[in-house]
Amino acid sequence: MSGMLAGKTAFVTGGCGGIGRAVCERFAREGAHVIAADLALQDELPDQVEFLSYDVTDESICQQTFAALAERWDRLDILVNAAGNEIEKTIEDTTLEEWNRIFAINVTGMFLTSKYALPLVRQSDAASIINFGSYDGYIADPELAAYCATKGAVHALTRAMACDHGPEGIRVNAVCPGYVNTPM
Repeated sequence: MSGMLAGKTAFVTGGCGGIGRAVCERFAREGAHVIAADLALQDELPDQVEFLSYDVTDESICQQTFAALAERWDRLDILVNAAGNEIEKTIEDTTLEEWNRIFAINVTGMFLTSKYALPLVRQSDAASIINFGSYDGYIADPELAAYCATKGAVHALTRAMACDHGPEGIRVNAVCPGYVNTPM
């Protein structure tokens, strides 16, 4: 590998599953110190990747996590908001509880994590926030109404964050994959 992330710090939500895990592994191979933040550790992680139990939907956990991280690190170079969930239903078949839960994970979790990470991100001279959207935020697929709605919200939130924090030197972008062979 190139070592292009040597000395960099990265925090990845959803870091133990699917795409998030792949991001953590690649960042570690490139030399970054990585925290894989997820609800549970599913499999052993590479040496340079530290697991942290983290619930993107719990504001107090988000706040406490970044307060504690600020005592360990002087900056956060890369924040990856990869935590996500999917519901395969039409709106008619989706319960309000399911609707609220997917928004809590896919949108509110990104908001809370970014909100509390920003003070550390501002300390980096090469800051980057990467939000995971989806092509389903642009083009809808059948029986994915709630998921498509959350990803459309992620795209709008990403653009707004870029407008607000780009002038501070913080790059904010969305990665919008199509179907990827992961458990989700």
